[in-house]
Amino acid sequence: MAQTTPFDLVILDLDGTIIDAYQHTAISTVVRETIDAVQAAGVPVTIGTGRTLDYVRAHVGDLGINLPVVTTQGAVIGDPRTGSVLIETDMPLEQARQVASWIDAGHRISAFYFIDDKGQTHVYQNETGPEPDFYDHVFGLPRNMAASFCALLETPDMHPPLKFITINDPTIEDDVVPLLQAQFGDTLTITRTHPILVEGTASGVDKGTGVLGLCKLLEIDPDRVLAIGDSENDIPMLSVVGYAVAMGNAAASVKAVADWIAPDIDVDGAAVALQKLVLDRIPH
Repeated sequence: MAQTTPFDLVILDLDGTIIDAYQHTAISTVVRETIDAVQAAGVPVTIGTGRTLDYVRAHVGDLGINLPVVTTQGAVIGDPRTGSVLIETDMPLEQARQVASWIDAGHRISAFYFIDDKGQTHVYQNETGPEPDFYDHVFGLPRNMAASFCALLETPDMHPPLKFITINDPTIEDDVVPLLQAQFGDTLTITRTHPILVEGTASGVDKGTGVLGLCKLLEIDPDRVLAIGDSENDIPMLSVVGYAVAMGNAAASVKAVADWIAPDIDVDGAAVALQKLVLDRIPH
């Protein structure tokens, strides 16, 4: 039977793709309406993000997404309607403690993410800094303060974290990605997820493995998936799907793996891509 839609699934990154990467802003009306039109045309849409499941439910729950979402850099696949966690992959606790020691020693503004038995995410930040609004945006709310991550992770019966984020602006300090990859590359996945953010998850956990896990759950061929992203952490996701779109504001390394380059987020590039690659290709 001939395919009536160009794709069986669309996966959208959030920051830098449909929401601002530096401050909290609403998803544009054009992007919202285009997502609605894609879903109405019979192509489901979901999210692949470094953000938590709680964040997706709170901030993009009104997009009408009913399929599971890939969150926390692929460490959590969950139901955006109920908050149920379908797949969870934690960092090894010993490696998390080593990262905590490195962060504490350097007094780096950072956050660790944990998930409880009810599927709720708990975020701990260690240091205050000069840009509280930015930390609110990128770390998420609410957060707890922890003066020592080492002490936090030595708590008896501590559940291993899902991931960590550390602030690192390579334009004003050394890039910590090579350092962390050299120290933890065999046991953790270290990725720059934003011009000034570096994140770590369990080894082999990234948006690519998250998307493949989602496709297996949904019994969808990854070759029938369209994904749109902008940051280095999107490269694994874009590399495993049938059609990869990089935003115009994407890093050069992301554009290098893309099948098509969309306009910038500032001009609703994700909506342009969905119109051209999905809606315009559906028979009327």
